[in-house]
Order: sequence, then C-alpha cells, then structure tokens
Amino acid sequence: MASDGWTLRQLRTRRDVLEAVGEIIVESGLRSLTMRKLATRAGVSVTTLYNQFGDRNGVLVEFVRTGLDRLERALDAQPAHRPLDATWALFATLDGVVEAEPQVWRPILSMLRSSRGPHGLGSLGDRLVGLIEADLGKAAADGMLVVDCDVERIARHVFVTRMHRLEKWATGVIDWEAYQESSDLGLNLMFASVLADPNSRLAALRDAGITC
Repeated sequence: MASDGWTLRQLRTRRDVLEAVGEIIVESGLRSLTMRKLATRAGVSVTTLYNQFGDRNGVLVEFVRTGLDRLERALDAQPAHRPLDATWALFATLDGVVEAEPQVWRPILSMLRSSRGPHGLGSLGDRLVGLIEADLGKAAADGMLVVDCDVERIARHVFVTRMHRLEKWATGVIDWEAYQESSDLGLNLMFASVLADPNSRLAALRDAGITC
C-alpha cells in the first residue's frame, strides 16, 4: 500500500511538472524555462526535478514525449485506416496537436535542427518514423507499392521532410497554411512516385495539383 501511495505521488509530481512546463513556455518563452523556476511553479524541490528528469533537456524530452503519447492515443481512437491513409491520419493528428497549442509547440519545434538522433527529436522521432514505416510496410504487403520499395528509407524521408517544414513554420519562415500546403504536396508526390497502380498514381498527382 505504501508503495502504491509513493507511485501515485511520483505520477502526480510528474504531471504537475509537465503542466508547469507548458505554462512557463506560454507565459515567457522557452528560454525562461529554468529548473529553479520550474520547481517553484510545480511546487517541488529542484533536487526532485533532477532526480526525476536528469536535467532541463530531460524535462523537455519528457514534455514532448507526453505530447506524442497523446497523439498515439488519438490515432488509436480513430477508425482503422487503409494502408497509406494511416500516414495521412498520423500527420493530420500531429498537426491538430500543434495547431491547438502553437504557443507551446512553436519554441520546441524551432529547436528541431539541434535535436538528437538521425530523425530529430531523438527516440521520439524514431517512434514516428516507425509508425510511418509500419504503414508503408502494410501497403507494400498489399501490393500497393512498386516492387522492392525501400519502405524504411521512404519513411525516414517523409518524416524528416515534414519536420523540416514544421521547423520553418516554428521559426517564422512560412505560415501555417504554407506549411500544410507544401507538406501535403510533398507527401502526394512521394506516394505518386512509388504507387504501383497507374490510376492511384494519377489520383495522387491530382491531389497534389500537378495534373487535372
């Protein structure tokens, strides 16, 4: 029982800290987020923060991870998708999460260039790439893609390209509408290049606005 109580307190502390992260970013920006300020806002000691998260980067990684967990739960709650439709649904849900709280996500996503891992966002990026790769793998197994299509390489390209455009939005280079338009164009062109069925390729090109 005592152990259960300790676990609940740990979870509550974690929740309060992550809520405080979002509040501080909204109020005064990412640069103002310090461990001391975060500890004060969350009502915990600085030592507790270091014990649970390691350092400031650890706090940010956990904050983004929590957002990704919400994203995956939202995807799970949706009806089953056909192969390739699931990738569209993934990005639509991701965009919905970001667009709902742009003041929180903009400063975080503006740091993508310096994020860890080959895909950006460290292990979080790897998880998203894995979701796209699984979807492409189902499409390949169903004969929807050209023979010997490298779904792993395509998944990496699709994710990195999307994140690059999202970073441009976060840093103010493009607005939200331009981000979505260019991202959807890129995804349609990618699918058009690997779809086995000529009619499906033509439909993807139509969706991209390349042909009538």
